[in-house]
Amino acid sequence: MTNTISPIPAGRKRGDTALLLTAVSLLLYLCSLVQAAESSALQDEAALDPANILYLEQNWDEEDRQWFYHLNQGSGLVSYDLFIRLEQHDSEELLRAPLNMMRFGFLPGVKSAQNPDALAIGLARDGAYMGLTCAACHTQHIRHKGKLVRIDGGQAMLDLPRFLEHLEKSLSATMNDDEKLARLGTRFHAAGPDEEEFLELKNLLDTEYAQISDNNRRNHSSVPYGYTRLDAFGAILNKGLAATGVADNFNEPDAPTSFPYLWDTPQHDYVEWNGSQSNSDIGALARNVGEVIGVFGRVETTPATWLYFYDAGYPSSVHARNLRAVEKKVSELQSPLWPDFFPAIDQQQAGQGRRLYERYCLSCHQDIDRTDPGRQIKVRMSSLGEIGTDPVMAENVLQMRGETGIFEGKPRFYFVGSIMGAEEPALFVANNLMGGVLRNNPLQSLLAIRDAKAMGHPDMIHPPKYLDGEILEAGEEVSDRALLAYKARPLNGIWAGAPYLHNGSVPNLYELLLPAAARSETFYIGSWEYDPVKVGYVDRPEPGAFLLDTSLPGNSNAGHEYGTGGDGLASLSEAEVWALLEYLKTL
Repeated sequence: MTNTISPIPAGRKRGDTALLLTAVSLLLYLCSLVQAAESSALQDEAALDPANILYLEQNWDEEDRQWFYHLNQGSGLVSYDLFIRLEQHDSEELLRAPLNMMRFGFLPGVKSAQNPDALAIGLARDGAYMGLTCAACHTQHIRHKGKLVRIDGGQAMLDLPRFLEHLEKSLSATMNDDEKLARLGTRFHAAGPDEEEFLELKNLLDTEYAQISDNNRRNHSSVPYGYTRLDAFGAILNKGLAATGVADNFNEPDAPTSFPYLWDTPQHDYVEWNGSQSNSDIGALARNVGEVIGVFGRVETTPATWLYFYDAGYPSSVHARNLRAVEKKVSELQSPLWPDFFPAIDQQQAGQGRRLYERYCLSCHQDIDRTDPGRQIKVRMSSLGEIGTDPVMAENVLQMRGETGIFEGKPRFYFVGSIMGAEEPALFVANNLMGGVLRNNPLQSLLAIRDAKAMGHPDMIHPPKYLDGEILEAGEEVSDRALLAYKARPLNGIWAGAPYLHNGSVPNLYELLLPAAARSETFYIGSWEYDPVKVGYVDRPEPGAFLLDTSLPGNSNAGHEYGTGGDGLASLSEAEVWALLEYLKTL
């Protein structure tokens, strides 16, 4: 997948003066984009020096964050030894070189006992493999007045499909270029590989290329994701269908969503954009098991047997103990506060904004104390009809189907649930995989239930759920009605959450407070530069920037028109919009 580039200036509407650009200026602009196609505004050498990074107070220290950045969760993307030696497809420089990894949105890491090769943040070793960690998608950088700010648990400026595309290209180029192959051989064996070692290296390249190219083929989407977004549900469901043993059994993952920020996530009663997973009982561990499966965790689908008769579920690479540990560490994370070197908040204007917040926002986005270790969050789900935002992500989770293959005749949740036929929703196969992995980790599963109780979550698998302001009836929590909805959460730290809506279709908070018709139909994302006025990233066509087009399926910026007249209340005046925006900075 490549970045989509357009000559339309950021934030302009179709049909406006942007279309009157002269042919000469258009040609010059396109030429400059071609020259800069493989560069990126994210390639900032200042970010290579840890001394240049500022941290906000989020209740983590340096040891906490470094542990989080490189905690092995069982992801096995590619051979570790191969990855640390692999060249870029069009250069002799290593693919993992920090400046190169930054153009995909990865942040530079530091050398440590946990990260001996100074891999980018979000990468970790799992035995013979290199894989992803939670930090890859949930560690944020912003830049203002030349200062670089790290926000732990924030939305990463990551374009994972683009990185995977370049990984595939690098493997292919090395396989087909004798000079690249020879250089790789000397990186493995200083004196050069002998004949047997050379054949082993070629076989390794063949194996890794086949796996990466097959993954990219299965997860290719006609809707480009760009920075800050991924169709994680689509990838997880396709991973489940790949395990069925049925060839070409997948769906197009065409509903990219923003990487949500992590603070307060363990305190929620329900998580995921569609509220599909509760944090009660085994829910948090099951959710994290699914995440690892989606990011290249390895699962053996032949059940293990203990003591000759006990069905021990599916052996896997998933490190359930580490997943429990990271859930606990995230529960200690606090949302970031507006930095003191940003423009000072107008407290009088923010006070006016608070009154507007109580009228238009508080019924969905509850107040919490960000520092209260006992905080509990009951999210409010809004049905697709009420919220009016793009429905594709919520619909895909229910509508994606596939052949069940080796899972035919098995219960949906491994031991319980409906028996699967020859074709079922892809979600059912993923549920079986997750259930089998949990079965293989009985101690960690029991401890996860204990963890949920310690967090104050109800002692039930599906606690009451609030949909459109009403509590669903018992048993309705997992119905289609409950999943065709999107979640509202407390807005502490929302100033760091751009771009907005579940699909990242609105560039800044200012536009989110406008009627949908007044929002940018296209905008650029791909710079760390922060706009403290409109509250979001700067919107400009920098080198490597991605143009998000809201006219594409799944990218609609419609809906969430509270305070704009679309909710039946009077529209906010321009002054009121700015007052509400000023208040949101204080959260």
